[in-house]
Amino acid sequence: MVPRLVPEDGDVVVRQKRGNPSTVYLLGTPSAPDQFILRTRDEAVSQGLRFAKREQVRAWFDNGNGNFVLLGTFRNEDAAQ
Repeated sequence: MVPRLVPEDGDVVVRQKRGNPSTVYLLGTPSAPDQFILRTRDEAVSQGLRFAKREQVRAWFDNGNGNFVLLGTFRNEDAAQ
């Protein structure tokens, strides 16, 4: 089975948003508005992975161009493959 290359409903997504004067990172899911604003990429990725592990979903990074990078997967069915 080929892994999906986009987030599914419930997965955690870290988004990079270029703002004025600096870049911020947003944490949310594909189906809901972003929930957290974080100032550094490291902090956002760390929080995203922590939430994904707790909720047993995948964590993704979206840098704004529509390409998603899988940061980690914590789904039981993914671990069994």
